[in-house]
Amino acid sequence: MKIAQILIISLLILSLVILQPTKASTELQKIIEYNKPAVVLMYVEISGKVSFSQPIVNQNAIQNLQMKIVELAYSGALGSTEEEIQRNAIRYILAEMAKNPNKYLIPSKRVKTVEVSTGAVGSGVIINPNGYILTATHVVAMEEEELKKTVIDNFLINILKEDLFTAFESEVGIQLSSEEEKLLVKAVVGYITANIVDFSYQKRVYAGLGVAEKGRSNIGAFFKPANIIKLGSSERIKDIVDMGRDIAIVKIDQTNLPTSIVADQEPTEGSEITVLGYPAKVHVFAGPIFDHFSILKPTVTRGIVSAVRTSSKGVRVIQTDATISGGNSGGPAYNSEGKIIGTVSWSIVDPRIGLQTQNYGILVSCAEIQNFLKEANIQNIQSEIDKNYQKGIDEYFEQRYRNAIRYFKKVQELYPDHPYVKEYIINSQTYIDQGKDRSGISFDNNTIIILGVIAVLLCGGIFIILAGIAVYFIFFRKKPSAA
Repeated sequence: MKIAQILIISLLILSLVILQPTKASTELQKIIEYNKPAVVLMYVEISGKVSFSQPIVNQNAIQNLQMKIVELAYSGALGSTEEEIQRNAIRYILAEMAKNPNKYLIPSKRVKTVEVSTGAVGSGVIINPNGYILTATHVVAMEEEELKKTVIDNFLINILKEDLFTAFESEVGIQLSSEEEKLLVKAVVGYITANIVDFSYQKRVYAGLGVAEKGRSNIGAFFKPANIIKLGSSERIKDIVDMGRDIAIVKIDQTNLPTSIVADQEPTEGSEITVLGYPAKVHVFAGPIFDHFSILKPTVTRGIVSAVRTSSKGVRVIQTDATISGGNSGGPAYNSEGKIIGTVSWSIVDPRIGLQTQNYGILVSCAEIQNFLKEANIQNIQSEIDKNYQKGIDEYFEQRYRNAIRYFKKVQELYPDHPYVKEYIINSQTYIDQGKDRSGISFDNNTIIILGVIAVLLCGGIFIILAGIAVYFIFFRKKPSAA
């Protein structure tokens, strides 16, 4: 009996070990699939003209710099060979110019005007079927100084830098290295930023819905104009981002949209979260290497809640080690129940190098979001699309493809432009054709475990009965006497 009990317990433990990770993995994937349709790419388009005074060299500052270089060369600080001295002298000049560009470059009377067309990206999530989108204030409400920086960094310097490199290389007679080019660019960016004489622009906000469908030539058709409804604060943007209430609501002119639900309670420290959004490193800078029809599909990263804190401005924030970067701002983070526990605001910057640190991201807490929605009188509700779509996802993951198709087709009727449902219908039909449909079977994982336990117990019982019969015949049954 003891052996049978040990066998049963071992099989039970084995069942749990095998089935539970599979179930946990499936549940996580379902949470992602439930919410992907509600996650949107925010795009701020900036177009207009920028005029700046063209630079000339400040001869007095350059002469003083040359004297310093001569001193360094005589001391041996720039190297021993002519080539080393020349190369290190160039690097020293560029480093000084990058450090204080307006000391060595001064404005001339000539003004250059350039037409600009650029933009910035962020993330958002639909929180009401009538087109209300939750995002970050700093994504959609950039101030003029920030707009200037975006225009210079993302557009202006790109059309000027080749001429800059060529002119500088002709002057010094040396081809610049990549590091030296960066120093020159930094110097020119600093100069232009301080010497813009006119900046006329238009700013438009758009939300990109879901995954672009192949066959439509214009991916821009998936971007809908958005109006700003409410900002998280009237403070300057840089102050808001400094652990302020960096949240905003924008609205697009659409109805019957998929949504995500905001959690009622803040997460516990150490709990797992999933972040969906559009990091610029993938969706902008690496965008050309991907099929442009899939660029609207969000990126998924995971991590834990490292801490729940209150900022110096009294705002509830969540610290996480999930990987987030520029472009993720405004995007949602979900708990294990598939509800939004926060939206991405910013990453902590290392003061020594001025770069974002990895795995120290800050989210605006769901507690702040709930209060914000109440102030805006906006309901966070689940649409009929979501209810049918989630049922379809559940059936799909249980391999009940005929059932799944019924729900997916309801979604399609309500929202023909749903970004994912067509692919699910096609895949479901493919599995049905392959004979993989299990629509007549309705066992879930818990039922399977229970049935497995019963089977083990039955097998154990039969084994004991057979063993008892064998023992009886071997030891207890009387042998017939000889005739």
